[in-house]
Amino acid sequence: MKNYYFILQISIHAREADIKRAYRRLALLYHPDRNSSIDAAEKFREITEAYEALSDPVKKFLYDQMLAGDSTEIVVEQNSTTTHRDPRYRPRPNAEPLHHRPSARRQMLELMDRHLSKAIFISKVTLFFCSVLSLDFVLPVSKNSERVMGIYTIGGKYGSSFKIETSKGKSYRMSTNSLSYFTNFDDVKICTTPILSVPKRIETGSGFKHRLPISIYGNFIFFPIIWLITSLFGVFYKETVEMRFNLGVANFLLIFFNLIIFYISK
Repeated sequence: MKNYYFILQISIHAREADIKRAYRRLALLYHPDRNSSIDAAEKFREITEAYEALSDPVKKFLYDQMLAGDSTEIVVEQNSTTTHRDPRYRPRPNAEPLHHRPSARRQMLELMDRHLSKAIFISKVTLFFCSVLSLDFVLPVSKNSERVMGIYTIGGKYGSSFKIETSKGKSYRMSTNSLSYFTNFDDVKICTTPILSVPKRIETGSGFKHRLPISIYGNFIFFPIIWLITSLFGVFYKETVEMRFNLGVANFLLIFFNLIIFYISK
């Protein structure tokens, strides 16, 4: 059996507009009046045959089932000419003459296609936020002078750490490797990002710079990176409906993960 999708050079999940666009492009390329090659006429005939099968919804559905080897059940209305004995009898209205019972996967793909625009919108919104995060990360930091008012050791399951409290009532947690660089009543500079004011590092008067690990730009930076990648694919990847829809769902879930990490960073 011929693979019409291969002939038109499109994906099996291509929409009607993609099918028309592929047909026009290939028809212009292989039309006998434009192409003088020996096999141009045969190629044009195959392209036309593929388009006629895939442009009609009913023919496309039947072809997809045959291509997938799915024995989809088809119910055809039977027209009866038998006259009922009761002249007042009226038969119940039947369904369409040709009624398809698509598989669960096809129903899911149709649902994805109906809501694809919403998924793409979510990906565009998340890409905007990722752009803001990227810009906030690369721009020069703002430095605010504060004084260390307290140093406290914190024990934990995976090792001890310590935190410092500053004159503005904020606390910052750090590893014990940097403990010797901080003392009470020292003046330090809190380096925050210029747009979202996320603390990135602390600088002491002696020039020591300590990166804050518990931050969206610290140990959790892989979350924004993954978010950026999925957002880019969700907006610019146009091969299949299923992939773009799933990327939109993934971006929606990553919104909450990154908001939680952003709240912890602040």
